[in-house]
Amino acid sequence: MLYLIAFLAPPLALLLSGKPIQAIISGIFWVVSWFTFVFFGAGFVLWAILAIHAFMVVRDRSQRKMMEDIVSLKKD
Repeated sequence: MLYLIAFLAPPLALLLSGKPIQAIISGIFWVVSWFTFVFFGAGFVLWAILAIHAFMVVRDRSQRKMMEDIVSLKKD
């Protein structure tokens, strides 16, 4: 579900992944990308970079969570 949110609204995915500072910075760039997309037609590249970054953060969060589960199972 977070991957879909990362595709549609990268700042929201970053916020839900526990990265508030990155979400604020990404939100600023997201607004700029929409502004340039609407008025100049060139905001797609910036939006794609933001979406890729959000995908990477979400993937890192899920892998980190999986590793913590594995470690907690080994301790028991």
